[in-house]
Amino acid sequence: MSDIYFERTHSLDFESARAKAQAWLQEAENQFGLNINYIKGDDKDSASINKAGVDAQATLDADKITFQAKLGLFAKPLKGVISSGIEEGLDKYFPQS
Repeated sequence: MSDIYFERTHSLDFESARAKAQAWLQEAENQFGLNINYIKGDDKDSASINKAGVDAQATLDADKITFQAKLGLFAKPLKGVISSGIEEGLDKYFPQS
C-alpha cells in the first residue's frame, strides 16, 4: 500500500503530456536530488523515483498521470511536506480544469 497517492486527469495529447511530465520530473530531480528512471512506452510512460527513504512510481497515459510513493521510517514524518511538493508540481504542469 502506498503512503502517498495522487491521480490527476489531463486533456492533453500524449506527446504534450509526456513533455510536461518529463519537465516536472526534471525539475524535481534538480531541486530535490532524486534518482529518476523514465521509460517511454507507445501509449504509457513510467518513471521510477528514488531517494533515501522514498520509493515512488509515476505513470502517464493518454488521460491521466498517477503518482504513488512508499515512505521509509525516517521519511514518514515528512509525508505532509512531500505530498505538498508533489501536488504543487502537478498543479504547475497538470492544472485541474
